[in-house]
Amino acid sequence: MNSFKPVAAAVALFAALGAGNANADSYFWAVNQFTTIQKLDGDTGAVVEAFAVPFGSGGAASIAVVGNIGYYTLLGSAAVYKVDMTTHAALGTAFSIPTLSGYVNGITPDSAGHLWFAGGGADPMREFDTAGTLLSTHAFPTAANAYRDGSVVFGNFVVANRGDQQGPYDRYDLSGGNSALTVNQLSFIGAGNSSNGIAFNGVNFYTSDEQAHKVSKWDINGAFVSIASLDPGSRYENWTFASQDIVAGVPEPETYALMFGGLLAVGFAAKRKAKAALVA
Repeated sequence: MNSFKPVAAAVALFAALGAGNANADSYFWAVNQFTTIQKLDGDTGAVVEAFAVPFGSGGAASIAVVGNIGYYTLLGSAAVYKVDMTTHAALGTAFSIPTLSGYVNGITPDSAGHLWFAGGGADPMREFDTAGTLLSTHAFPTAANAYRDGSVVFGNFVVANRGDQQGPYDRYDLSGGNSALTVNQLSFIGAGNSSNGIAFNGVNFYTSDEQAHKVSKWDINGAFVSIASLDPGSRYENWTFASQDIVAGVPEPETYALMFGGLLAVGFAAKRKAKAALVA
């Protein structure tokens, strides 16, 4: 009976990973028309929560939420501001970062609660903690057109558009230290012009078409799934998912195949061991 314990453990691990992905929701945060912070449903385009930008209304560009604190940027400013997501009260400046060659616009969190910024022109992808400490810098292989207003970090990858409302989205390998990003797949998500915001919930990507007022859904391999309409009066520069707890370490499809193959091998070995014990 003990010979089947490895099988049970492997099954439990496989089931847990599957269950974690199944729990991913489709809600994300965004700034609408530079004045309103909103929580939206990416599958339907519906707004489920909204409140006014507490400081800098009219210039707010992008927001990322870590715990109960929202961190947002203003166009043309090097400062990152904080807001209490429950009381909606302004909490002042979190920290400032150099703008280098372009605007600080896009901001996206990772599963560790770090904040990533994709600037403009030749600006690199930069990782900060919420206190404003620069943790890593990763150069893009090519410069952006104006500024990248759509980027997301998950696991060892970055997916980003090519500039201001400029698709498609390319996927890059993200290595340790301050190493440059390397192209993993060009046109990973083939959205066209006016494509900016992007978010990933561990299962699907959601991209914004600012001019057409649409949100498109793509699977983990970048294949198109569905599209939903947004408020025709909306304008979303960028967005980030409300739930970031399962983004880190999301297995690639090939990894699932290897895991399943390993599970079969463990089961076969256990079966042979049990059979040999009976013969003995």
